[in-house]
Amino acid sequence: MLLDEAKVKLLNASGTEDGLLAHIHDSYIQEIRTEEKVLTDALSELHNSGEIDLVKIVGCVDKSSRGHDFFTILHAFESVLPSLDASVENVLDCLVHLTQQAGRDLAIGGIYGAFENYCRVNAHRPRDSVNFILAQSELVAYAPFLCGSILAFDSDSVTEAIQTIESLLAIENEIVRSQAYFTLGRLTIDELQIDVVWRLLSSNARTECESACCASILRSTLQFGEAFPSYWSQIEELLNTFVEGASPEVLYAISDIVAFQRVDLPESIQHLLVKQLANVSPDHKGIIDNIDHLLVKLVEKEASPLALELLESILTVGVGLPLLDYFSSELLSKHRELLNHIITKWFLSDESSLCHNVLNLLHDVTGKDIELKADMSLLDDEVKKVFVSHKAVGWLFSRPIEAASFILSIYETASPTTCKAIEQALYSPLLLSYPGELKQFFNSAIDECIQEHLCKRLLEKLQGYHSDIEKVSGLKELMAPSENISAYWKEFNKDMQVAYEEASKTSILRQMVTTQTLLYGNSSIYYVHQGNGDRVQQEMQMHSFSHSTEMPRLNVLDPESLGYMLRIYRYGSMKK
Repeated sequence: MLLDEAKVKLLNASGTEDGLLAHIHDSYIQEIRTEEKVLTDALSELHNSGEIDLVKIVGCVDKSSRGHDFFTILHAFESVLPSLDASVENVLDCLVHLTQQAGRDLAIGGIYGAFENYCRVNAHRPRDSVNFILAQSELVAYAPFLCGSILAFDSDSVTEAIQTIESLLAIENEIVRSQAYFTLGRLTIDELQIDVVWRLLSSNARTECESACCASILRSTLQFGEAFPSYWSQIEELLNTFVEGASPEVLYAISDIVAFQRVDLPESIQHLLVKQLANVSPDHKGIIDNIDHLLVKLVEKEASPLALELLESILTVGVGLPLLDYFSSELLSKHRELLNHIITKWFLSDESSLCHNVLNLLHDVTGKDIELKADMSLLDDEVKKVFVSHKAVGWLFSRPIEAASFILSIYETASPTTCKAIEQALYSPLLLSYPGELKQFFNSAIDECIQEHLCKRLLEKLQGYHSDIEKVSGLKELMAPSENISAYWKEFNKDMQVAYEEASKTSILRQMVTTQTLLYGNSSIYYVHQGNGDRVQQEMQMHSFSHSTEMPRLNVLDPESLGYMLRIYRYGSMKK
C-alpha cells in the first residue's frame, strides 16, 4: 500500500474516533503480517499537518470498551510518537491516561522508551518535560516519565542532566527521588563525570531511608558498576552495609536483578546479594517467585553450591518447596545428579524440616516412579550408609520405589554388616508393606542384573512369609468375630464419608462443576438453554473410571509397631 493511499483510508475512517482507532488497529495487525510499513508515516504526516489530532484521540481511549484492541493501538502509538509535532504537556497527559488505563500490565513498558525518543527530537523537550512533571499535583502518575526526560538530554548537556538529578534528590517526594536514583545509573557519562555520579550514589546510599529509593539506588549502583568495572571493589564495600537487614522492597530488587537482569556481576558481589535473600519471608510471594527462577539459573550456570546454600536457607525460615515449583520441576526432570546429592545431604543432616522437604519434593510426582541413587561421595563410612538408609525408609515410606532404589544404590558398596542392616530395612517395613509394587520392582532389578542375589533373597523371604500366613489363616482362634468386623467397617465407612465431605468443601472442582445425586439408572438428564429461550433435553450416559493405589499392609496388620519404627527412622540422630 502506498503512503498516500494509507493516508486517504485513515482520513476516511476519521469521521469518528472509534472508526479511526479501529482502522489503526486493523492496519497495524496487517502490517505485522506483511513487509509494507506505511502506517507510522501516514499517521505522523496527518497529525503534523493538522488533519487529525492523534494525541488527543489516543488520549481518550477507554480500555474497558476496546478490550484487547487497546494494546494494539498503544503499540501503534508508541511507534509514531517520536515523529509527532505535539506539546510536551499534551503528550504527557496522553501517556498518563494510557498508563492508568493499562494498570499493572507489563505491555505498557514500551511507552516510556517511546517518550524518551520523543524528547530527544527537540532540545527543549527534556527540560520542558521535567518542569511540567514537577508542577503537577498528581506526581504519582507523572513522575515515572522523569527518567525518560532526563535521559533524553543530548550528549553536550550531560552535566546539566546530572545537576537536574541532584536537584531532584533534594525534593522530599520519595517517588521523585526514586526516579532520580533510577536515572543516575543509566546516564551516558564520560570520565570527567564518573566521580560525580559515584559520589551521588554512595553518599545517598548512606543517608537514604525510604525503601523504594534504596531499591533504586541498588539498581543504579549495579548498573554503574557494569559500566565502570574498576569501581566494583568500592561498590562491594558499600553494599556490605547497604544491603544488611534490607527491606522487602530492596530484597525484591535484589531477587529481580540476580534472577533476570543481564548485569554481569562479579562472583563476590553476586554471592553477597544472594545471601541476603535468605532473609525472605514466606509471605513475600513476588520475591519467592524470583528466587524460584534464580535457583534454576544458578544450577544452569554450574553454581549449584550457591543454589543449594540459598535453598536450604529459605527452607529453614519456612518457605515451602511447593512455592518453588519451577525449580522443583527442573530438578526432577533435568538435574537428577543434583537431586540425588540434595536428598543424600538432607538425609544426613539432623534437620527434620529438610528431610520433610524431600518428601515434599517427590509428593506431586505422578506417572512413572523416580529411581533415586545416593550420592556415595557423602557416605564415607558404614554408619552413614545405615543412617541414610533408615532415613529413606522413614521419610519415603509412602514412595516405596524411590526408597528402595535409593537404598539399593548404597548396598553395592556396603560392608557385610551394613548389608544385613540394609537388607532388613528393605524387607521390613518396605517389602512387607508394599508386596505388589516392590515385587515388580525387584523382579525388574533381577532382569537388569541389579543386586540380583539380594532381590532374589528378599522375594524368597516374602514368599515364605505369605506361606506361613496361609497356614494359619484358617484358624478360628485368630479370626475376629463377625460382629466386630461389621462394626469396624461400618465405623470406617462413616469416617471416610466425613472426610470426603470435609475435603469437598475446599475442592476446586466444586467451584467449576455442579453435583448431582443419582438415585437409580445409568444416565443423567440435563437441559441446554438455546438463544431463543427454548430448552433442549439431553441425556448423558454414565461411565465408570477407577484409580488404585497400594495401601501399606503393615499399617493394617501392626500399625502401632510400624508407626513407632517410622518415627525412629525419621527423627533418629546419628551416633557421634
